[in-house]
Amino acid sequence: MHRPAILSLGSINADLQFDIKQPLGEGGTVRAGGFAQRAGGKAANVAYFTHRLGIPTRLLGRVGDDYFAEVALNPLRQAGLELKQVGVAPGSLTGIAIVAVPEGGEKTILSASNANVAWDAGAIENVTASINRAPDHSILVADFEVSPRVLEAAFGAAEARGFKIVIDPTFADRIDMEQLGRFHAIAPNEQEAADLIGAEIRDSNDAARAALRLNSLGVEISCVKLANGGCILSHRQKETRIPAPPVKAIDKTGAGDAFVAALAVALLEGRSAQEAACWGVAAASISVQRKGAQESYPSRAELDRMIVSVLRGAGVS
Repeated sequence: MHRPAILSLGSINADLQFDIKQPLGEGGTVRAGGFAQRAGGKAANVAYFTHRLGIPTRLLGRVGDDYFAEVALNPLRQAGLELKQVGVAPGSLTGIAIVAVPEGGEKTILSASNANVAWDAGAIENVTASINRAPDHSILVADFEVSPRVLEAAFGAAEARGFKIVIDPTFADRIDMEQLGRFHAIAPNEQEAADLIGAEIRDSNDAARAALRLNSLGVEISCVKLANGGCILSHRQKETRIPAPPVKAIDKTGAGDAFVAALAVALLEGRSAQEAACWGVAAASISVQRKGAQESYPSRAELDRMIVSVLRGAGVS
């Protein structure tokens, strides 16, 4: 009998990261103190981390037929992640993200979707076939940085299998609020939550109201990721505030993806919504202390140690 898997559908990118001293402003030229090419993209990051945590994982996405495809995929391949469900979009460039990281880690990202939105009918059929073949009780994790057509097909296939769907709502304008009830969990950051509900989020109380609002629209688990690293959880109309442990953030690239991956793994393993949200906070809290996205993700042992601290801080037993 096959173990349930995480199916990670969404963006696969090559990240071009620049380390800068001050946040970007308008005009002028900024001198970078460092540069690196790294693998990235939300779905790729989630898949890398869930695989690192020992979970059977399938990455569903598209890359171009260019040099940057290897930048995006080589670290995944070297980690032993199966890439059979990653397709190549002929004539397309691989997704690119230019990431500017100032001191303190509050990144600015300029992205070009490229192959992430180059889905033909055959590629979409491959995704639904992968979901249809997946082990029972698997979980689909999806972001909205890919074609709406493939998302809709994947959601339908996952629902037909009875799979829970966890979403990272990158672009609010691509999400039908009347369809939120089809998702088991949603994990927006503060800006994404504000875009979804159409109201400004100025503090944790606003974030709590946003989480409750999303919960009331049908999502069973709503986690609003806070800028300070904590989160507000609303689960079946019950609010839980989960503070982040005190850490020094140097690079927040990929921390939100670490949150989503850890949340999904905890749910896959049958943990409570409160525990799962604590897993997300713990993973992100480790990630922000290191440079990069995938290379910043902790081992299972490291995550377990941090989870103890986060559970205690949140009063979750």
